[in-house]
Amino acid sequence: MRDYAYYNGVFTPYDSACVPLSDRAIFFADAVYDVIIGINGKPYQLDEHLSRLFANADAIGLENYVSENELKKEIELLLYKAEAETFILYVQLSAKERRRAHARYESNTNLLMTVMATEVPSELSFISAVTLPDLRHGYCNIKTTNLLPSVFSVCDAQMMECESAIFFKGDTVTEASSSNVSLLIENTLVTHPLDSNILPGISERNLIRAAEKHGIKHERREFSLSEMKSADTVLLTSTTKLVKICKSIDGADLSVKGFERAKLLFEEMLSDLLVKTS
Repeated sequence: MRDYAYYNGVFTPYDSACVPLSDRAIFFADAVYDVIIGINGKPYQLDEHLSRLFANADAIGLENYVSENELKKEIELLLYKAEAETFILYVQLSAKERRRAHARYESNTNLLMTVMATEVPSELSFISAVTLPDLRHGYCNIKTTNLLPSVFSVCDAQMMECESAIFFKGDTVTEASSSNVSLLIENTLVTHPLDSNILPGISERNLIRAAEKHGIKHERREFSLSEMKSADTVLLTSTTKLVKICKSIDGADLSVKGFERAKLLFEEMLSDLLVKTS
């Protein structure tokens, strides 16, 4: 497999790709994106990811962007050129402009895509995290390229020998640096409400479906830092990692009482991925 890129109709090896300064993603992060994992050259849950991408494009007022059918054709060609096997596909829609200016003066939209080799997790793994105040923007439900606060949080976490940060507002947990946070409490899966404080995660949705399939109840509600730290198990979900168990927060070990249930959910999610890309 070869890492490959696409920009407005031009296919090129990843390291040769060029983006003009007229792309407003560069100066203003005026762009939305989505990330899709795939196996055997087949994107997993492509329709769900593109639906979220287009909804986010509408949310920030992008216009004249590529249709879903056209985009799927370009994705198929990009994956063919990359000789894609197990991969991560990145798709970005951004506003176009002639010169740097805060206001938009054009209604056309740029399309950037990249595809890179990756690995799919084969077993449930563990992660350590720290808690940090949620200092991000007020549109966390929109998947924009304005990721600097998340970058800062990962850097802070790594300084404390952890892989991720978990954000909180007041005493309420929101989400993590690049994943959703869920709790297993006895036979219930608890997830954050779908509001502007979190991204509506597709992997989190898969986790909920897996839980319901195996008789685990589901609640959407706010939960506090103390409730998180006393839960049977803390789970982090994302497109590329599916689900991980958070084994420690702020240097303190967490309970993994829900390990067997978490393993069951992971295996259900992995099975769905493998079946739908076979």
